[in-house]
Amino acid sequence: MGLGRVARVLVAMPLMAGAVTAIAVGSEVGPVSAAGFSCTSGAATYTVRSGDSWFRIAQRVKVSASDLLAANDAESSDRIDPGDTLCLPAGADQSGACAVSYTVVAGDGWGSIARKASTKLDAVLAVNGGDVNRVIHPGDKVCLPPGSKAPQTAAATGGGTVNLEALPLQGPCWYFDTWRVSRGNGRRHLGVDLLAGEGQYVYAVADGRITDKAWDQPDRIAGNALVLTVADGTFYFYAHLLDFAPGIGVGERVQAGEIIGWVGDTGNASSPNLHFEIHPGGGDAVNPYPYVKAVGGCNRGTPYTQPSGWVPD
Repeated sequence: MGLGRVARVLVAMPLMAGAVTAIAVGSEVGPVSAAGFSCTSGAATYTVRSGDSWFRIAQRVKVSASDLLAANDAESSDRIDPGDTLCLPAGADQSGACAVSYTVVAGDGWGSIARKASTKLDAVLAVNGGDVNRVIHPGDKVCLPPGSKAPQTAAATGGGTVNLEALPLQGPCWYFDTWRVSRGNGRRHLGVDLLAGEGQYVYAVADGRITDKAWDQPDRIAGNALVLTVADGTFYFYAHLLDFAPGIGVGERVQAGEIIGWVGDTGNASSPNLHFEIHPGGGDAVNPYPYVKAVGGCNRGTPYTQPSGWVPD
């Protein structure tokens, strides 16, 4: 690993004639040398995460900073970057090490990473320092808690196709292109918000299967939410639902135009709307605005004919 200095270094600065003091400097400086670390412990390893420092890692694995440095034949001025692999000294608490890591991609936030990994936001934060306000950038490595599902990217799944065979919801509605607009806490908007009246029908946009269903909880930004997955792995994410249609559960097969729920304002929604995302091939989200616009948005007020003949009162 070609490593430079760590971001946190001590620099001596003059205060007055003949006097100096050490102050912490938070910005990076240039590399000290091109030499990499030499692992001397032969023990377990640790994957560096976004925001890590030698001292923070030592605290996490419950060893002294000097022992951690010695295990890597390193100095405190050596820089470490997300994704680097360090050796842990004997006696390190390996539960603090990262068993599964995830590489941040454009548009990611802590909440979307938790959703991709099929785990809770609090659990992701807990293994990454617990700070939801810490900004993450594409290319950073973050740790996933035990039991997480390793997220796949579109490239890993071979891509996928987007084919909206039905509108996402019963019109009328209003919507704008807010793709990747900042939502605070390092999050970016990964969908389109279809503003509509509470209780308007929400439709399956294609034939597929319900693969996830989540009820509104205090820590759930999405509120009541569903995931509809089609044959090639492409999935569609629906959030802020008022409620789910009868019989709609994980594993249930649905047809395009079938009512799967109702527009609501659960989660962090400030008014009734449907947050709608598209993930080709089961990978990263793409801008759904042009796809929704191409099929007419939500200008259909008359409900689709339901496969079972059922029409809500």
